[in-house]
Amino acid sequence: MQIQRSSINFIERPFLEPLHSAFGTIPKFESIILSLESGAGTGRAEVTNTLFPDLDFPALALTLEQQIIPLLANRSVSDTESLRKLLGKWSRNPVIYALAEMAWFDLQAAEKGVPLVKVLGGEPVSQQVFTSIDEPPLDEDGYPEANKFLDQVRNFYDSGYVHLEFKVRPGWDIAVIRAVRQENPDSSFHLDFEGALGVTNYDTLFQLRDFFPFMMEQPFPADELVEDASFQGMLTCALCLDESVTSPGIVAAALKLGSAKTVKINPMRAGGFEKAKEILALCREAGVDCWISSPLSTGVGARSNLAFSSLEGFSGPFEYYDLSRFFTPEHLEGLELPPVLTLDEEKTLRIE
Repeated sequence: MQIQRSSINFIERPFLEPLHSAFGTIPKFESIILSLESGAGTGRAEVTNTLFPDLDFPALALTLEQQIIPLLANRSVSDTESLRKLLGKWSRNPVIYALAEMAWFDLQAAEKGVPLVKVLGGEPVSQQVFTSIDEPPLDEDGYPEANKFLDQVRNFYDSGYVHLEFKVRPGWDIAVIRAVRQENPDSSFHLDFEGALGVTNYDTLFQLRDFFPFMMEQPFPADELVEDASFQGMLTCALCLDESVTSPGIVAAALKLGSAKTVKINPMRAGGFEKAKEILALCREAGVDCWISSPLSTGVGARSNLAFSSLEGFSGPFEYYDLSRFFTPEHLEGLELPPVLTLDEEKTLRIE
């Protein structure tokens, strides 16, 4: 397959409200989209700071522009092995390689005139979605506005969502989840800790466990697989790994330890579609459920993740974000890149 041209689009947009995470505050959205073009079409892949909040995006954009784009222009790439050889030392950078590999798979789909899902080995289906709700902005006294959070929860359930994710961290935990469960006794939700807790927080975890979350996601830092295994043994629900899922080797170790009953896979974080497929195969063999991890992105990243979620082995709903929640109409322009994902009244997306 001949790549005639390659380019990047570095996107920066302010959020309506800064995003809060266990890694700190994210004041603006940063995204880099790599495009590979042939005579038959264009393949794209995206990396965002909602997935890698510690990554220096201006530096990455400069590296891609100066080092990677020249390597990919006017080159024939027949398979991923030839792509690795073409990238040379840069193939050892998991983000750079994943961008190139995922864009190359998308270009294959464009050349063949088929959906990306077909190239990846999946089938077009309709996928139920969930969305995530974070800690609300602080009031004038410096405290999170819990009532606004509960209003959001109520509105999402009332609008048809059957499952929600709540971000939880020290200080924003027991009281608010208790209130959610009291108001929604039969509703499904899971808790995402983003690795913010440690062994000193076991009492908090046990109290949250008693509110019957569907699962508890990444309670401990990414490298604490032994601690995960210990805590999973104390749970009736699943412990889910997300930030830990960076390579097949790490996941193999987690499965051997019994660190989780559910694994969230993000192809970009895993190092590309092929590495993500290896992880999916390991989990299927071990009988571990898989969900797709799909943080806030433009339509490019969401479409890649949605296509990958069609593969056999995924059991959970798709992680979906309505961009109008996070940006003004002015700053939303250019983010809903084609093909635009449209959510129907039953909160499902069509995977094409």
